[in-house]
Amino acid sequence: MSIDLTFVGQIVVFLALVWVLAKNLYGPLNTLMETRAQRIADGLAAAEAGEEAKAEAEAEIAEALRSAKAKAQEIVAAAEKRAAEIHEEAVNKSRGEAEQIVSGAREEINAELARARQALRAEIADLAILAAERVVESELDAGRHGKLIEGIVSKGFGNA
Repeated sequence: MSIDLTFVGQIVVFLALVWVLAKNLYGPLNTLMETRAQRIADGLAAAEAGEEAKAEAEAEIAEALRSAKAKAQEIVAAAEKRAAEIHEEAVNKSRGEAEQIVSGAREEINAELARARQALRAEIADLAILAAERVVESELDAGRHGKLIEGIVSKGFGNA
């Protein structure tokens, strides 16, 4: 194997070409590829961060929905409780009004009964007096009547 000058020249030219290509082609190309790889890595990191943010947002949304459902159930329970209270108040008020109406009717019935009894007593008294007058008229004549009055006067009014 003999090394001649052309072979040495080819090696020098090859090394110079490698150096020129490394300096002018591979260096910028390598920088460009590193920049692109960095951008891809940044994009993947951003996508991963986006996925994490999405998962956090979904968890927050799920918690907000659970909270909203719980609050809605509380509101419904409070509304049902208030409706029951209003119903109970209405029933109690109606019972009170009914008791007042019944009490007023009883008072009116008692008053009407008292008036009827008073009227009945007056009629009975009138009938008793009328019956007594007829009995006395039929039983007493003028002579007996005079003696009876004199007896009453002497007993009751004689001392006066």
